Amino acid sequence: MTTLFSLTYFSFLFCSLAAFLAVVYFLAQFPRIEPKLRLLVLLNVIICGLSSALHLYYFASLQPLVSGAAEPAILIRALGEFPLSVRYGYWLITTVMLILMFPLLIGVERVGTGFALGLALADAGMISAGYVGEQSMLSAGEATNLSLLCFALGVTLWVSMLISIYRVLRKLPSDELIPAQRDTLGYMFFFILVGWTIYPAGYFHTVLFEQGIGVVLREFTFNLGDLVNKVIWGLLVIHAAREISRARRERFARDA
Repeated sequence: MTTLFSLTYFSFLFCSLAAFLAVVYFLAQFPRIEPKLRLLVLLNVIICGLSSALHLYYFASLQPLVSGAAEPAILIRALGEFPLSVRYGYWLITTVMLILMFPLLIGVERVGTGFALGLALADAGMISAGYVGEQSMLSAGEATNLSLLCFALGVTLWVSMLISIYRVLRKLPSDELIPAQRDTLGYMFFFILVGWTIYPAGYFHTVLFEQGIGVVLREFTFNLGDLVNKVIWGLLVIHAAREISRARRERFARDA
């Protein structure tokens, strides 16, 4: 337990530093990206900035207890007392921004605002269902009918987003996309398909494992999810935006 807690404790710091460095990198790329795509940079800066601040806050909250060599039970209780509303509020803001990067990277003129609005509403519903379900489960100390219903609703909305994105990507003419743009959209779909399953896994850690281990595993799982689905995601999106900008500049220069 001590080793697992130490890994989780330092994972907060690692996630904070990784997200902060990502923000620095994104800002450095800003001048190289055409104005039409700079909203992608702004969204990733906000997402990773929030991630860095939140993880640093959690790390700083635990630091006095760790430096004071508090008992493992006290440390675990401190982890379990992190406000659920803060975490889900953070997820609500950041995941809506993440999912809107699909229409932005494809081009809103190609897919329409209805596609973007549908994704945003489905994502907001998924996160809200997760909050209600986890709140019910934590209050009861076990899985409840409400938590299972909310989990099913969240999974249904997640699948609906996947289907919607897949249909749009399948219809896109490949000759209208540069390789980096096409590849990144594929990676992003894979992240939604596989990477986002990290969070439902953490959802049930507190009931699948002994309570102390479950809380620590939940936080470690969520930190891993944020590292993959925010920092690495952002690096891929900014790379694609930079390559699209470069290709358009070269095409403009040829046509001039």
